[in-house]
Amino acid sequence: RQPAGAAEQQAMIQAAAQAAVAAQLAQMPPPAPPSLPPVMAPDNSQIQVLRNAPAPQIAPGVQQGYQALNGGQLGAARQQYEAVLQQDAGNRDALLGLAAVAQREQQGAQAASLYVRLLEINPDDGEALAGLIGLRQGDVEQSEAKLKAILARSPDSGPVLFALGNVYAKQRRWNEAQQQFFRAYSAAPGNPDYAFNLAVGLDRLNQPKLAATYYQRALSLAQTAPAAFDRAVVQARLRDLGGATAAAPAADPAAPVIIKRQE
Repeated sequence: RQPAGAAEQQAMIQAAAQAAVAAQLAQMPPPAPPSLPPVMAPDNSQIQVLRNAPAPQIAPGVQQGYQALNGGQLGAARQQYEAVLQQDAGNRDALLGLAAVAQREQQGAQAASLYVRLLEINPDDGEALAGLIGLRQGDVEQSEAKLKAILARSPDSGPVLFALGNVYAKQRRWNEAQQQFFRAYSAAPGNPDYAFNLAVGLDRLNQPKLAATYYQRALSLAQTAPAAFDRAVVQARLRDLGGATAAAPAADPAAPVIIKRQE
């Protein structure tokens, strides 16, 4: 019986050791997955290789058109955008660019038709709707409601925020206009028109120092990007604000930009 007892004791020791090892393994974290997990073949044994879709490329004509627009060469910009549209009639960038050219040339009817064309392609195109509302006076309440509906889906859309600010500015609701202009500028800080309208809003609210800062910012941005405001008017207003502290703004500071440009 003594050999049998020794065998049982050895078995118990082995079982206890295995239990201890199992307990330690259970407390260890699971192994990290490999950096590239293996591809599992489907049940039909056909291996499918998935490739990432290439990023959409901007047509060279659109880039050249924007450079011409940026340089004030409206005729060359129009030619480039129209050439792109001859190849791709629904090219959104070219349509927006051509609308921007039409606005700079004071051809509001043509710009409006281009925005309508974009809305026919995509009724939810916030930039096209904002541009159309900016061109047409219409019912301000209806325009405000439409823009707010778009912002509910795209709260950081610079063109829509800019258009809503203009709607408020037309009604002299300067507190609300300034808030929308600030949001638009925050969404696109490289846009000179957004900086200019923000400066106008601050000017109307008797904040001359901040207004001067954004007037200067607008002039600086206008050196490298198309702008719809009159630079001479901004420079004159900056001279008026040169020694301003808490003085009231002039009776009629620069009017906000209602024309919307291409992003």
